[in-house]
Amino acid sequence: MTGTQRNKVWRHRRILTEHVFDKLWLLDLTLAEFRVLLDAAAEVIDEAVIADGQLKELVLYLDWSRPLHVVVVVDDIHAEERLITVYEPSTDRWSDDFRTRR
Repeated sequence: MTGTQRNKVWRHRRILTEHVFDKLWLLDLTLAEFRVLLDAAAEVIDEAVIADGQLKELVLYLDWSRPLHVVVVVDDIHAEERLITVYEPSTDRWSDDFRTRR
């Protein structure tokens, strides 16, 4: 993955995987809250090409009750953005601003 940092722009329809629903439950975050969060300002802090026409993004949300990372696969071929997981970054594994792995 690269060290690219830029604002997240949603270009395609969003698809939530079953894993995201499981993680939302563990984070005590409702689907409605999560949908609002997705439309808030966010930053792509890491990205990598994973296949032809597919880009994996690590997105950071700070304007919430706690910081959250969302992993997204942008699939231009199928015109969709698949949300793979969501989690609360730990300061044990991430810098204090949650943008850099330790």
